[in-house]
Amino acid sequence: MSLVPLRFKAGINRDITDYAQTGGWYACNKVRFLKGFPKKIGGWTRYTVDAFVGICRSLFPFSGISGTNFSALGTSKKVYLDRGGSLVDITPIRLTTSGGDPRFTATNGSAEISVAETGHGATAGDYVTFSSAASLGGNITAAVLNQEYVIDSITSANAFKFTATATANSSDSSDGGGSTVAAYQTNIGNDVSVEGYGWGVSTYGSGTWGTPRSTPVFEPMRLIHFTRYQDDLLFNYRYGSIYRWVFQSSPSTRAALLSASPSSGTEVPTEVTQVLIAQDNQSNIILALGCTPYPASGGADRDPLLIRWSDVSNPFNFTPSDTTTAGSLTVQNGSQILKGVPTNRETLVFTESSLNSLKFIGGFDVFRLDEVSSNTTLAGPNAVASVDGITYWMGINKFYRYDGGNIQTLDCTVSEEVFRNYNLDQADQFFAGVNSEFHEIWWFYCAVGSSVINRYVVYNYAEEVWYYGDCDDNFDRTAWSDAGVRPTVQAASDDGYIYDHEVGNNAADSSTNHNAMSAFITSAHITMEEGARFVLLQKILPDIDFTHSNTISDTDSSSGGSTVTPTVNFSVIAKKNPGAATYTTNESGETLTDAVTAVSSSTIDQFTQQAYMRARGRSMAFKVESSAKNVAWELGVPSAEIRSDGRRG
Repeated sequence: MSLVPLRFKAGINRDITDYAQTGGWYACNKVRFLKGFPKKIGGWTRYTVDAFVGICRSLFPFSGISGTNFSALGTSKKVYLDRGGSLVDITPIRLTTSGGDPRFTATNGSAEISVAETGHGATAGDYVTFSSAASLGGNITAAVLNQEYVIDSITSANAFKFTATATANSSDSSDGGGSTVAAYQTNIGNDVSVEGYGWGVSTYGSGTWGTPRSTPVFEPMRLIHFTRYQDDLLFNYRYGSIYRWVFQSSPSTRAALLSASPSSGTEVPTEVTQVLIAQDNQSNIILALGCTPYPASGGADRDPLLIRWSDVSNPFNFTPSDTTTAGSLTVQNGSQILKGVPTNRETLVFTESSLNSLKFIGGFDVFRLDEVSSNTTLAGPNAVASVDGITYWMGINKFYRYDGGNIQTLDCTVSEEVFRNYNLDQADQFFAGVNSEFHEIWWFYCAVGSSVINRYVVYNYAEEVWYYGDCDDNFDRTAWSDAGVRPTVQAASDDGYIYDHEVGNNAADSSTNHNAMSAFITSAHITMEEGARFVLLQKILPDIDFTHSNTISDTDSSSGGSTVTPTVNFSVIAKKNPGAATYTTNESGETLTDAVTAVSSSTIDQFTQQAYMRARGRSMAFKVESSAKNVAWELGVPSAEIRSDGRRG
């Protein structure tokens, strides 16, 4: 008999075969590496009380000079501010009509209300708030009308319908009176990017009515970019206008166009890919990337490669002149700017094929634009993140890093797992998030055949290792923010809530229940002895720490807050040859056939000194997994007791 320590190289390697990487880890889910050893990731719990509408693609925590803490949320339908878990709707108002312009028509026995409004400009799904309306005479009272509604359908450029909170009766014959005002919020966007020829692909009014398309219509998903200006919040809808929310300790006022807000902007670009603040100076110069040129009144189309900046002394003035420092530069390589990333040294500007450095130099030129690389890609606008002065991003076939010098290709050991199995058609959804506590960059992406995010891959930049997993157990995230302004990592889910991460050991859902989170790690197969000899494994001496396992109080009656003994399942998977099916013995020592895929397993807890197993083969893999609530585990160096078992079989 011999006792063999089971030591494995840190990280997951899927770019070579199972057998080729003896001594490594081959598969995992909900597991990270810390100081070279695998451990289950932390759990999550619901943070927000209120649910948001739409799909959240942007989370931007910020605090002002006063210390007031907010987080901005940009969804496909609205813009919110979060303070303490409660959401405030700050979605800008696109149009406010004059009193008496909207006219209502009700139908007896129906809650559907028709609205006549000349030139409303709305699309189905938009939000409108009515005020100062009078009762229609019956059930459709003033109180029923004077609230926010979702527009159900567009009947013409001058009419639409919505569903009221009450059903009309025969007395509802009025039109709401001559004082009704309608406030239309900015048009909603797409949850995901769509492409096609038919009805419903684009917004109402795009194209010619009744005319078939010879080329497909592409409508990108809604993406909102946030940046902070002093205590205030600036943001833009991708390819849309720039808005400003002016700081209030108790937020109640909606954002407004930068050109119309207090300290009104001058010659503010009307269409912008992204707005951000230049980081290399203290003047809070506003940058507009991929925007309309000067002058705004010229009617020129948006230039997808144009960069404009505001005056140093007046950050809301974009007018270039002899008396201002406002100006512009054009990126030379690529067809459009995808993303700008502010760093401590420079502002990085990505196109689909190049990386450029925008640096503040002052003087007459103000900024200098240098091309860093003409041969790099960015998978999607949100697939990039910066931490500690280093920027990491996902390209279309590899991962990169940039530290202010040269671009480096990251040695990724799971590139086959990621790049052969992702849906690049939905790359707009891909996003990167930083978890600085564990020195991690997380990328969430859509796998082949999926139109929603369902996979993730992680790079630990301190230990230079990779791991990955899927988004089961309510782990379907759409946006992410690192701890700092907020005490924990926070992430948005497609269920309409924000979650705190690295909290406890369980997977919370939208109902605040804390459910079990499944996690596992599987090693590559190890040839236990040289040559063609079989070995018999008889027992495992585990080395697993459960110190951080816990119980939590929640509304899930199935847990009851009861004390549990945390356990994992430890399995041995034996094979004859690389191409053979799993090969083991049963409890009686009888040889099982090659077609059997059974494994030898044992339940391990903190006090398990040895676990008796029987597995026979030329090579063996080892798996640790957990699927119960309140369990945290960290694997050390277990040992396996084996003996030679001849060349039979």
